[in-house]
Amino acid sequence: MPTFRTEDGAELHYKVEGKDRGNPDLIFIHGWCSNLNHWEEQATYFQDSHRILRMDRRGMGKSTTPGSGHTPQQHAADIAALARHEGFSKAVAIAHAGGGPAGVAFSHDYPDLVRAFILVDSAVMPEADLDNPTTGTERFYAEMVEKLTAPNGEPYFRELYTSFFGPQADRAMVETAVGEACRTPVDVRVKEISLMASDSATPAAAMLQPTLVMVGPWMADAFPQAADLKHLKTCFKRVEFAQAIGAGHFLQLEVPDQVNAFITSFVSRLAV
Repeated sequence: MPTFRTEDGAELHYKVEGKDRGNPDLIFIHGWCSNLNHWEEQATYFQDSHRILRMDRRGMGKSTTPGSGHTPQQHAADIAALARHEGFSKAVAIAHAGGGPAGVAFSHDYPDLVRAFILVDSAVMPEADLDNPTTGTERFYAEMVEKLTAPNGEPYFRELYTSFFGPQADRAMVETAVGEACRTPVDVRVKEISLMASDSATPAAAMLQPTLVMVGPWMADAFPQAADLKHLKTCFKRVEFAQAIGAGHFLQLEVPDQVNAFITSFVSRLAV
């Protein structure tokens, strides 16, 4: 697997796959404590029709971190530098869960690289105050930080990450994903929560690209506004909505056929 060194010293592991058939490039962005393997089903499905870029974001998977840069803007800069290095442009950026703020920043900050955006089981929201939490979302993230840094933080993290999967998910797949997530350093886990709590609403509202928001039952229950098309139309200028069924939080792993069909339909209708 090739690596790409960022200006501040992060070593990003990544994969470039697929064939150029005249269709838009696809750039996949994984979520919190995840890795590029979580897009394996999508890479396999689209490799005969699209060029594909997927990477481990700094500090996660096999990528390193200098200890800083865990912000939406720096992740976006990492992705942009890597995309340019590999000759990707006018791509469809596809971001899952905790990778959503990075995907929004990438789309907003680099419109020459991003033709359209797909947000998978994630929510767009204003900045959350984790030091003085008052809303349900702020308390949710603040509690995560508190429990992750407690003496029994590791069992809590394993249980939490396992809970992101639906009861029907393949148990071997869940155990692999949870085991890989547990290799994420605690400080990176915490810094990436701060990333998720950052303001993604402002850049999302300024984005000009057509956007597809795809959610499943987990997100619709945890963040109801993420599944409310009326609300989503206030978040993005050009937005479509799709809802998956029979899954937890990891739609691309649990119901890949649905995710692939939604991506195919959305991408097929982009203006040439």
